[in-house]
Formats: sequence, structure tokens, C-alpha cells
Amino acid sequence: MLHFPTLRKHISSPAQITDVMTDFIAKLKDNFAGRLDGLTLPMEVMAFARDPFTAAKEGDLSASAKQAVPSIDEGKFVLELVDMQSSATMATALRNDGPAKFWSDVNAHQFPNIKKVAIFVLSMFGSTYTCESSFSHMNAIKNSYRCSLTDSKLHQCLQIALTSYEPNVTDLVQNKKCNFSH
Repeated sequence: MLHFPTLRKHISSPAQITDVMTDFIAKLKDNFAGRLDGLTLPMEVMAFARDPFTAAKEGDLSASAKQAVPSIDEGKFVLELVDMQSSATMATALRNDGPAKFWSDVNAHQFPNIKKVAIFVLSMFGSTYTCESSFSHMNAIKNSYRCSLTDSKLHQCLQIALTSYEPNVTDLVQNKKCNFSH
């Protein structure tokens, strides 16, 4: 309760908040376990995507990578990993830029197999966010008061809600002529 002074003022006993928080954390843990239940990505593949320079060249990494992305060539994967790990400039780029920027800058012609695996791992959770965000917006738009929206109108409302486009209202207004009656 040290870091929550406002909450401390509204709670009669610390035990009450502890029970509520413990129950919430347990439900959250069960929710995450259910969502990630089908995820069978080996830890060494995830660690490879985060930092390919600490991955072991020999071992099960290439077989695990092949299991995750069946289209790669295991032999070429190992050779590409050796080439990448021998580059000091690439290691520095990873340390300076972080994994997402590093993998987007990696040459796909020089390292096609290891880049496929890394992009697969790094993009898997981003697509879930987009889908869940879209459903949340749809539920907010088509609520019980607006249940008669047609699919086409709902689609138009979703386009407006999910786009990052911001019109330049000043330019739009300047191009219109106002009709004054007097």
C-alpha cells in the first residue's frame, strides 16, 4: 500500500485489498494461460529472435526453428546464423536499435531463413492485438442502442474508428464558400 496512498484512504483494511488483488491476479493468470495454451514455440527460438548473437550454433535451435517455420532450410539456417554471429557491426546494431528495428534492417537476400524465423516470432502477438482492438471498437459502435446498423454502415464506422488519418479541417473549410443572407 506504500505506493498507493489514494487507495489506502478508501480501503478500510489492508487484508480486504489483498484478497481482491490476489483474486484478480489469479483470474488474470488463468486468462493468459488459456490464451497462450496453443502456443508451442520453443524458448530457444524466442530467445534467438530477441538476440541471435547469444544463440548456440549447434543444438536444437535449427530443428526448433524448422518446426516453427516449416518453409526454412535447416542447413542454410545454421550457415546464416554463423555468418551473422561473426559480424561485429550487426551485433552493435542490435544493441543500439533493439530487436524490432534490427530485424527489419536485416538483408532478406543474405539471411532469408533466419529473418523468416525472427519475423514470425516478432509478429505473432501484434496480429492478435489488431484483431482484439477491432472487435472492441465494433462492440462499442454496435451496442444495444445502435443494433439496427447495417453491415455496410458498421464497416464505414469501423474504418473511421480504426484509421489514423486526421483531415486538415482548415484546408477543407478554406475551399468552401459560405452563403451569407445579408
